Amino acid sequence: MAGLFLLSVTVYRWQAFTHFAWTIILFKFLVTSSFFLCCYGMGRMVKLPIAVCLALPIVLEGISWFYIQHIIRANQHVEKHSIGVLDKWINYRDVIQFNRQFSSFSPDLGYTLRPNSKGYHHDLEYDNEFIINSFGLRDDEPSLAKPGIIFIGDSFTMGWGIDQDKTFAQLTEQKTGTKALNAGISSYGTYREMLLLSKLHRDSCKLLVIQYCDNDIEENTARNGPEFQSQLLTEKTFANVGIFNRLNESYFPMRYSYFFVREKELFKDIFTQPVQLWHDTSNAIQCWIAGTPPNAIPFTIKSETEVNDHAVQFFKVLSKIREIYPGNIVVMHLDGRYTKPEMINKFETEAQKRNDPKLHFLRACDLLSTSDYYPIDGHLNTSGHEKIASGLHDLIRSQKLLD
Repeated sequence: MAGLFLLSVTVYRWQAFTHFAWTIILFKFLVTSSFFLCCYGMGRMVKLPIAVCLALPIVLEGISWFYIQHIIRANQHVEKHSIGVLDKWINYRDVIQFNRQFSSFSPDLGYTLRPNSKGYHHDLEYDNEFIINSFGLRDDEPSLAKPGIIFIGDSFTMGWGIDQDKTFAQLTEQKTGTKALNAGISSYGTYREMLLLSKLHRDSCKLLVIQYCDNDIEENTARNGPEFQSQLLTEKTFANVGIFNRLNESYFPMRYSYFFVREKELFKDIFTQPVQLWHDTSNAIQCWIAGTPPNAIPFTIKSETEVNDHAVQFFKVLSKIREIYPGNIVVMHLDGRYTKPEMINKFETEAQKRNDPKLHFLRACDLLSTSDYYPIDGHLNTSGHEKIASGLHDLIRSQKLLD
């Protein structure tokens, strides 16, 4: 009963543990202790040896880990990813811009990467070294001086889940022989990317590459509106989010089992939907045995109205970028797990109305397949970055964008 009580507290009142560093430690201790107490108590009720009772949570954690690995493997070469409840793992990732090792508060940008920091960022599908230069960007120091190509974007451009020398920015530099600066920072919208660009040396830049993502619209809309919203993230809020992120910065015992208990709402479903819970569990086991992913979820297609809103807000920011940079621009759209064509189609249509001969588009949707994304994390993997770099190189060469 003590184990069930503690586990219930960590499942249904976990937010209470996210305010201080010591409560984060307490939370992890309670999660671990609750599983061991539950397994020990239930094991002793059926008179299992103590050693077996204590081994049960370890076995449970092992099963959870191997099931996660099965989902990753089963989704490597499918037409569309299907990861079931693991689509909620995004809430359990270490967010690099709030990681103690890499995060740095900025009054006007909210945050940058911590200047001159170095370390590893890892999760279920990757483990990558990050080396940050003095400006707070994931690139080397020489790239800050007179770059011929500047890349702005969010985590896709920064290279979330990718080694530093394998991002499409670095690969484009290698293919073209032109110095490139990777100025991508995780979760930046186009507006903050514009603000960051204004701080960089642009005199030598012959090409600006802008990577757009669906979640840019929230920031762009807020900053473009008639009631202009300045940077809302305060230093105190930034510190609080950093404390919250400590929940996910590293592994703690029973982390994977806790994820399934909480996200599958096992406590509630046992009493309210036992038949459905049994069906879901049986289906997961059958998929595991067969080596296949769970049932696929249909693609989400944005409506014409939604796509139009994205385009309106993006081109408002693009007009501000044009005020500080008159040269060649390449725009591309990337989104998690798969990139659909409707967004770039709308951007190209809007661009035709503006008669800007130096504005070009890379159709990433035509280059990428499902296998170019991490199934659970959703970012581009190594092959995805290679395809984007090759596509950029071909576009640069065909349109003579660096001449």
